Amino acid sequence: MSSSFCQNEKGKPAKRLSPAEEKILENVLEEESNFLFGDENEIKKLHRFNIFRMLRFRFIDAYHNTHYMLQRIFRSNHVADIDLWSMDFCMAKWIYPRIKAFIKQDRHGYPSQFSEYNEHEWKSREEYDNAIRDGKILGGGMDAWNNVLQEILFAFEWKIEYDDYRDEKRRGAFCKKWGLKNPHTKCLENKSIDYIYECLEPDLATCMSDEPDLDTKEPLKYRFLRRRVTYYNGKYEHEVIGARAQAGFEAFGKYFQNLWD
Repeated sequence: MSSSFCQNEKGKPAKRLSPAEEKILENVLEEESNFLFGDENEIKKLHRFNIFRMLRFRFIDAYHNTHYMLQRIFRSNHVADIDLWSMDFCMAKWIYPRIKAFIKQDRHGYPSQFSEYNEHEWKSREEYDNAIRDGKILGGGMDAWNNVLQEILFAFEWKIEYDDYRDEKRRGAFCKKWGLKNPHTKCLENKSIDYIYECLEPDLATCMSDEPDLDTKEPLKYRFLRRRVTYYNGKYEHEVIGARAQAGFEAFGKYFQNLWD
């Protein structure tokens, strides 16, 4: 089972698709399922109150933002609770514009690891090439250093613009800017099917699995409720986008003391 969620509402069983029908739908862009597991009428009732919930949260946010502002003013360290609760995001917002400005300025040097070949430092071109091959230097000069800085910039922009799971537009714009596929776009490559079951054990209400026949394998534990369609390519998000961001953060740490000009 891929994951499970406890819910109060178990919902009503839906018609189960046959293996042949599942096969046909593999290449069809189906409508995305509602994430909620409860009864459809209950879900509709929740949507009617969305505007009131939004207004309530706006007032709560305004109160907390004022509270954090006063903490920054009157505390001796000028640090608010929210800055520590999400310190990675807080620091990224401070660092990102400075990295961006550092890249844009007219810089005059680069770390010695990126040294270009010159006759005064190296006995021969062969010695220089051997040093790169053996990992003693990286070479490439200013262009190579700029590439590293771009990856550092990518990492901090990812933290600010992409890692905020609540804002689909910003994540989409980030992917477009950096030439990446959006793992949340509605396309066959991102299509994912999960199956919702009622858990017949006393401590759970509903659970989700990528197995379509969990109730057939263990009928005393599970009862099929519905099939859930989502569009999310977690493998690409973690192994491509996330891995690139992590590499950028590691480069920031590695070359932290070279961020001067």
